[in-house]
Amino acid sequence: MSNPLTGDYTAVVQIAMRQLNGLLGTLHQNGGHDAALKLLHSATTRIGDPPRRHPEVGAFGDWVVAYQKAAPGHGMADVRSLVTATAPPGASTMFTDAFAGFDQDWEIELPPDVVRGRAKLQVSAITVTVPPGSSTAVVIHADVRAQYYPDPGTTELPPAVHGELRATFDVRQTPHGTGRRLIIQPSAQDAEIDFIPASGSGLTAAAASRVAAEVRKFLRESVSLLPVDLPDDFVFTEFKGLGSVPHQVVALPLQLAGAAAPANGLHSLTQSFIGSSGFGFAVSEEHVRTLVDIDAIRQAITDRPPIKFTISSIFGGSASVEYRLHFSSGPSLTFRNGVIEIAGRVAAVTDTVWAPNGFVGFTQRVVLVLNPTTQAITLQRAGEPDVDKSWFIPHSRAANIVRVEIDNGLDANGDAVRRVFDDARGTLNKGVRTFDAGATASFTAINITVDGVVVRGDIRSLARLAPVVEIGETHGGAAFTALQSWIPAGGIDRFVWTWVEHSETSSIWSGVERTLVDEHRFILPKPAGLTSVSQVCLRIEGTQITPTGQQVSIAGGTTCQVQEPEFALDIPPWWGPLTVPFWRPAIADDNPMRDAIAGHLSVQANVPGDIRIQPNTLVYFVDGRGDRPLDPLLEALGPVPSSSSLAVTVVVPAGTFEATRREVEDRLGLPRSGAPWLHLTEDDEDGWTKTFGVSNLPSMYLINARREFVWTREGEPDPTEVVAVLDKYVAPSAPASFRPLRLTVSPGDTAIDATFEDGGHHYALHRMRGRRILLTFWQSWSAPCLAELQRLQRLNREDHKVPFIVGIHGGATSESIDHVRRRLGLSFPLVQDHQQRMARRYGIRCWPTTITIDADGRVDHIQLGVAHEHGPPNDDRASAVGVSS
Repeated sequence: MSNPLTGDYTAVVQIAMRQLNGLLGTLHQNGGHDAALKLLHSATTRIGDPPRRHPEVGAFGDWVVAYQKAAPGHGMADVRSLVTATAPPGASTMFTDAFAGFDQDWEIELPPDVVRGRAKLQVSAITVTVPPGSSTAVVIHADVRAQYYPDPGTTELPPAVHGELRATFDVRQTPHGTGRRLIIQPSAQDAEIDFIPASGSGLTAAAASRVAAEVRKFLRESVSLLPVDLPDDFVFTEFKGLGSVPHQVVALPLQLAGAAAPANGLHSLTQSFIGSSGFGFAVSEEHVRTLVDIDAIRQAITDRPPIKFTISSIFGGSASVEYRLHFSSGPSLTFRNGVIEIAGRVAAVTDTVWAPNGFVGFTQRVVLVLNPTTQAITLQRAGEPDVDKSWFIPHSRAANIVRVEIDNGLDANGDAVRRVFDDARGTLNKGVRTFDAGATASFTAINITVDGVVVRGDIRSLARLAPVVEIGETHGGAAFTALQSWIPAGGIDRFVWTWVEHSETSSIWSGVERTLVDEHRFILPKPAGLTSVSQVCLRIEGTQITPTGQQVSIAGGTTCQVQEPEFALDIPPWWGPLTVPFWRPAIADDNPMRDAIAGHLSVQANVPGDIRIQPNTLVYFVDGRGDRPLDPLLEALGPVPSSSSLAVTVVVPAGTFEATRREVEDRLGLPRSGAPWLHLTEDDEDGWTKTFGVSNLPSMYLINARREFVWTREGEPDPTEVVAVLDKYVAPSAPASFRPLRLTVSPGDTAIDATFEDGGHHYALHRMRGRRILLTFWQSWSAPCLAELQRLQRLNREDHKVPFIVGIHGGATSESIDHVRRRLGLSFPLVQDHQQRMARRYGIRCWPTTITIDADGRVDHIQLGVAHEHGPPNDDRASAVGVSS
């Protein structure tokens, strides 16, 4: 009769399907960095391309290959020339004909109704199930989003696809060399490979059927799953699915001590025994019996020297009588729930004719004890033995004899018992670490049943990485894409896009924030109101599979893209600030302008000498003492500049933005209808004045599309002259587009190492592995930088789990650091970044920029600009007005 726990096997390992899905989640998370085993989270691939057909040259092709091996260094042309030139005439002709087979133009005729094109795929972490009772198939589940671009003249599929891929793969093993080979192939049954459209995706049943057909074709023809050669010592040669989702387990049978495979095999496995644990290891009662050497206990009793008991004589008085001990029955093992009972009856025999023979009957309960720290499992007595004995044998003496011999027997058998469970855990660890090098299988509980011993535990691994939110451009700059955004070990449920929209007549600070929630597409066509001064932001929400296989909700903090400055100058950034502000949306008339600045963008190029074509740039320095200084400029350019190749930046005196929006507009003469093509910036720390060598105000400077200074004017500008100069010097340039600002690192990249010092304390990023780090790059003159420092100080004070925060000052001198520290009451390190060496290594062009580095030393999140204090509900970190690279 089969054992209910282990069937006809000596032992069985069972793993909860959720634990396997946790391991698969780790492989998905590995897709963000270089790892031996990983699963993709996004890809661009061709579908429908016909497979390459090789010339059918048969044996002659093999002959040519062998010839090449014998004469290394000869190409095909060399071999052809050599053999045809040296062969007899008849053979030479045959060689010529045979080689012609290599030159055939193999035309592939495509039927008129063919799906062929390019697909961009976004794939969640996969999960698996096993059909109940199956030992030859697994079912893979994955959430897939795709954007399809058909080749011209081919059959179209729905351009946007979102749904669940459900595919059955056949699994089998074959002997290979001294080991075994694992073969995995997609099912040949169409019903076992399907695509289920997501609710609300808009895919009709017919469209879903067409997509499913292409998925089947792609899996069967384009996905090559190479055979896996299993190690010689790989013991899990069979599997069987037991139970149903969500409590399904995979049973992996073992034969311990070299036992032969049972006749009934997997058919005898019918019962799941792990409960809510991640895995379980069961050893049959029959095999546990072999681990306890009962004969040794029996022999130990027999080999004991004779013992003496004092017995009252029938003639009066008492005498010491010598007795020999041996088992008259037992000892025997009995498995009960919670304990193993060792029982027996020991005869006490004497040669003294007048003294009676005696006995000691006993029952000793034994338990298996788990040490959680060492993971060692040992046999131990549970309490004192129950003893029944002859009248003349003292109870304490009888109990002590039983106790000593049982203890000796358990000690003698301890290694064999411990080794079984150690080997099982080691084997399981070796198996799971094939998928996840950081995984550890740990025992948490042990249970003795009437059928055997079950040890349960969980498989744990490293913590999950945070969601990666990344915005790119596609479709020739006509749309934004979140293709590279993903949730490691999880999947995205929805994309929450927000952007600042401007009308053609609105000012640069009159934008309106719009929101779009999209569950089915990772593409956002650029809204009509998105201009060069706008921002586009993305937040992703979804689920993540924990290392133990639990599914939890998670969201990625809002990440925004900011437009690169329209023009760039080849000026070292540490010479002085040369920046333009970007703004929060919808600034109220009575709000101070400074409070509406979200950040400052440097126009100093990261890469000197970059020859990228840029707009012609007109820089106008106004005199803050007069009223309406913009009138001459507006008269020359009109409501909208006649040339789209012109960018206009107006430099106003430092302190201008302390006034309200209404006051600034009235003072400068900026029309209420606005001029969205015009950008205003303050002359912070005289950076603009020093760069252009301004000596008189107002003054005007023109830089052409090749970054060359071509014209300057000091004094009040003449509108007629300005128009003539623009007609003469403005050169054609590429049309303006939303070109996102990029750093030299992106989320998921290894952080660039750096060392820094504050107050005599020395720090190095590489020495801080294992701890989250937050770097914020700031300038003392920038109001949003100071606001970000204040936010981080509140975080540092209120959250005991705060990362290690470092403020990297990019100003020219360190004199202002102590002043800012005292003024804002900052308690985290502030360091001087001399000549912006660290900032330049990270590609910083926005002040502030805040970079979060995870415990593994990878960039987790990049925030450019100040952080929203009013982010979406349940967000676990502030959302950014600035950009994530």
